[in-house]
Amino acid sequence: MNGWIFLDKPKNITSFEVIKRLKKILNIKKIGHTGTLDPFATGILAIALGEATKSIRYLNQNKVYKFNVVFGELKDTDDITGKTTKKSNIVPTLSEIDQCIEKFIGKHRQIPPQFSAVKVNGKRAYKLARNNQKFELKAKDVFIKSFECLGSKNKNEYSFIMKCSTGTYVRSVARDLGKMLGTYAYVSELRRVKIGKIEEKDIILLDKFEELVHIGDHFEVMHSIRDVLDDIPAVLIDQELSRKFRNGLSFEYFSKKSENDYLLIETNTKFVGIGKAIEGKIKPVRVFNL
Repeated sequence: MNGWIFLDKPKNITSFEVIKRLKKILNIKKIGHTGTLDPFATGILAIALGEATKSIRYLNQNKVYKFNVVFGELKDTDDITGKTTKKSNIVPTLSEIDQCIEKFIGKHRQIPPQFSAVKVNGKRAYKLARNNQKFELKAKDVFIKSFECLGSKNKNEYSFIMKCSTGTYVRSVARDLGKMLGTYAYVSELRRVKIGKIEEKDIILLDKFEELVHIGDHFEVMHSIRDVLDDIPAVLIDQELSRKFRNGLSFEYFSKKSENDYLLIETNTKFVGIGKAIEGKIKPVRVFNL
């Protein structure tokens, strides 16, 4: 079984638990996803099956999140599931928030939450945090393309939408936003609404997908590797070049426009793999056994 499933992850379940359930019902070993969602979060979980796991790194992984932030309170997890550690009476106005979020646009350094899957000397940060162990996390580069406040839900809670690079922690954004506004903040709701070109209209509930598996109709909601990567330019080759490509051999390809770009390689009947244009040739990068 090779292809992609776009699930709507429910609340109160980890991404690992979703993978575990799918492994069991599909009886498959080779499975992966494009990015973890926190247990309290919902939304798009893009899952690759079989040979599709080879294509994960080539998927456009810019993400869009909708989330709510509560101001005036700090949680140890930076989200609604944590313990309150500090409080403040300062709640920013919409105008103050709008001025502040402009500073987040573009590339900047971000420190992940203490309760995160980042490894510290081989151990997950959240495990160290649960055991009250002291440690420091290194800042990393993230890129935020757009960030907008959608308005207030109540006197100290606001809604936001943000488009960002993979690896960006929304909880850290909320924490840092509160700090910049002279108060505290945490994420109260979080939903991933887009990954690359994958939107909410493309997803299916986990329970619904399980129902389809039981009656054998789940293939109808799966997506092919070729379709998921269709934003990458394609090169059509003949059977002879296909054999060369599958054997790890490069072939001539003259196009300055595609130099150093990834390209989908296919014949009239089959998707073969992913290559890279380098100095007038296409070099095999990934071959798919479909």
